[in-house]
Amino acid sequence: MTTIRQLIQTNPNRANELFAKLADTSENAVKTREKLFNELKEELELLSGLEEQHLFPVLRKHRDLKDLVREALNDNKATRKLLAELDQTPKESEEFTTRVTELRKVFQQHVRDERKELLPAVMKALSEEEAEAVVERIEAGKADVEEAKRAEAEERRAEGRREREKAEAEQARQEAVRRAEAEERRAAARREREQAERIRQAAETVVRTAWVGPTTAQQAVSATRELVSATVEGTSQLAQRATSEVTNVLGASRERVEDLSERAAESIQTASRSGAALPEDLQAVSGECLDMVRERVQRNMDSATVLLRCRSLPELVSAQGLLFRDNFELTLMNSQRLVEMTTKLAAQAARISGFGVTER
Repeated sequence: MTTIRQLIQTNPNRANELFAKLADTSENAVKTREKLFNELKEELELLSGLEEQHLFPVLRKHRDLKDLVREALNDNKATRKLLAELDQTPKESEEFTTRVTELRKVFQQHVRDERKELLPAVMKALSEEEAEAVVERIEAGKADVEEAKRAEAEERRAEGRREREKAEAEQARQEAVRRAEAEERRAAARREREQAERIRQAAETVVRTAWVGPTTAQQAVSATRELVSATVEGTSQLAQRATSEVTNVLGASRERVEDLSERAAESIQTASRSGAALPEDLQAVSGECLDMVRERVQRNMDSATVLLRCRSLPELVSAQGLLFRDNFELTLMNSQRLVEMTTKLAAQAARISGFGVTER
């Protein structure tokens, strides 16, 4: 078992080691200085606190030791004052080094006084039982502090593990979201390509049927309706993947596109019924339809590129909303152009054959 002599003689060892390490640091080693100083401050506060709690109350019972106790308390008070000043001193400053040196001198003088004056007085005044009781309480206090440190360190490690697990889970979630977004973009690109192909085929059908006579007028009407319907459907599919804010656009605008589709079909049907031969005008309509298809396909390709560059779900949703608006506006504009061309074609055919064209 540790004796009171061993306790007083070995207590300062840890603090002396920290003083030596702190003295070897440079002004650039700020983090190292902060770490060592915090450990030194903790050690000195522990030593003085255990003395004041377990040793000094026993010594006060002996009248001839009261002066030594008062001097030891003054040393502890001076130590705490210097620690507080050091705590506020920039660790990279020369002043910090100077104050560490001052604190070290105060502490070492306190240790010498305890070994030279306090220890002999304690050995003389205290019985063996009293000395053993003091040692037991001080060592128990140290053990409690060490256990608290271990528990705190374990809690920090556990917290670190929880933080890492949380970060890993979040990373896995984000990766899953990225994979889902990437798959959705690929699926959207496939749908866009399929829709573009459908529009292209419908446009080609319009071109082929535009050159034939009235006997295939219904084919021309169906082809025109298919072309505009494909464009409207493609826009609707994009709208379903966009944000809720753009759904308001679908109301009147979609009805407008569908109305324009019906008008274009009626105009071609009127031209077909007339039996007039307007190959140049039909060729112009067909060429304009192909230009619309090419523009639409290019817009789809550009949209796919924009979506592929999105890096988060909110960014993807926002981009889809903007692309939807752009796509729908293009559809509306193309439908209006188609109506204007087919209406003009029907009017020319009507003048030749005597049919009238109803204006809306």
